[in-house]
Amino acid sequence: MMTFEEIYQEYGERILNLAYRMIGREDAARDLTQDIFIKVYENLASFRGDAQVYTWIHRIATNHILNYLKKNRRWHWLNLMDKSIGEVLQEAEVEADIRGGGMPRPDQVLEKRQREKLVWEAIRSLPAKYRVPFVLHRYEGMSYQEIADQIGLSLSALEARIHRAKKMLVGKLEPLAGDI
Repeated sequence: MMTFEEIYQEYGERILNLAYRMIGREDAARDLTQDIFIKVYENLASFRGDAQVYTWIHRIATNHILNYLKKNRRWHWLNLMDKSIGEVLQEAEVEADIRGGGMPRPDQVLEKRQREKLVWEAIRSLPAKYRVPFVLHRYEGMSYQEIADQIGLSLSALEARIHRAKKMLVGKLEPLAGDI
């Protein structure tokens, strides 16, 4: 059995990223992550080991985030991808160093950032009941069965929600195809 410190070291960043993707605000994501790990700490003794530790923590996190979303229907979204040109170019330099390739042109970097921004805006605009399963599958890499178990939906209901999320995203992004 892992200690709380080991659990936090292993999964803290992943849970923060999950909260950030679901909420879209760094300050709220950090607060939620703290709350989630308080719950993990308080319930660690009751963890039976029937599931993997991450699955158990992810379930706690998802439930906590969904409760937050239900309580806060009026969201004031911050732009996930809104960075200064200097920050974008700095990131591009780091990526180029890692790849060992040449620097992409500034216009290419900005175009990529704009595409990411448009996609994230479309994802953030989805109702939570569609956004959450979509993000868990697409960005957290969870299987449909894991998500269905965690959210408490039947597999067919989950598949329908993810399919609907994709259709909604296509509907939102198709008119912007020239911009993407």
